[in-house]
Amino acid sequence: MSYSINELAKLAGISARTLRYYDKQGLLKARRNPENNYRYYEESEVDQLQKILFLKLFDLPLEQIKQVMQTSPETQYQVLRNQRSKLVAQQQYLGDLIKNLDKTLATMKGETQMTDTEKFATLKKEMISKNEKQYGTEIREKYGDAQIDLSNQKFSSLSENELAHFKKLTAEILTELKNFNKTADIKQAAGKHLFDLHKEYLLTIWPKGQYSGEAHKKLSQMYVCDPRFSKYYEAATGNPEAAKTLKAIIEYYA
Repeated sequence: MSYSINELAKLAGISARTLRYYDKQGLLKARRNPENNYRYYEESEVDQLQKILFLKLFDLPLEQIKQVMQTSPETQYQVLRNQRSKLVAQQQYLGDLIKNLDKTLATMKGETQMTDTEKFATLKKEMISKNEKQYGTEIREKYGDAQIDLSNQKFSSLSENELAHFKKLTAEILTELKNFNKTADIKQAAGKHLFDLHKEYLLTIWPKGQYSGEAHKKLSQMYVCDPRFSKYYEAATGNPEAAKTLKAIIEYYA
């Protein structure tokens, strides 16, 4: 079945302007009627648009979606399978969150009791979910699903004291980095102290055997290559060079 640009836009719930933009960007090329040069779309373009809109739901940038759409059908299938796995994990997370919240409400009414482990389980899952949403694609590409899953499992198993220590380390790193930027000499004792804090931070959440100087350096590359990390450290320290400073320290001592 053939669709005009307006018909396909209505079917997909998007604007004709969006379809024209996709055409211009080479993301979804329309066919042209030889008689009037109007755009139209066949079944293959409809299937492509469905995949594009699915990938957009996963917050992938258009350039990355374009790259995926230029790969083989097998690769596209695997990308969508991976996204499905993430959705299933998110569904399980939300189910656990609802159960934990229901138990919290019941505890508040005196109908049941929660262990200390149960009280903090939801908090840890929320932190994992937030991290996956923000950086999951990048860190999984860099370290692999197996390593990230193990890291999430270890974080989930942290005790109340270990979780408090993790939060303390996070705050200390940002405080030390903010103060260190005033001196900017990574060879000073403050530089080594900051490195030690960051290494301890990683050892707290990375699975046993994952840490190495090379892995530490690889992570520091993300701090400057990914603007989200750079903005995080800039916002936390008030210094736009904070991520670069932390990377330089890690590369010097790791």
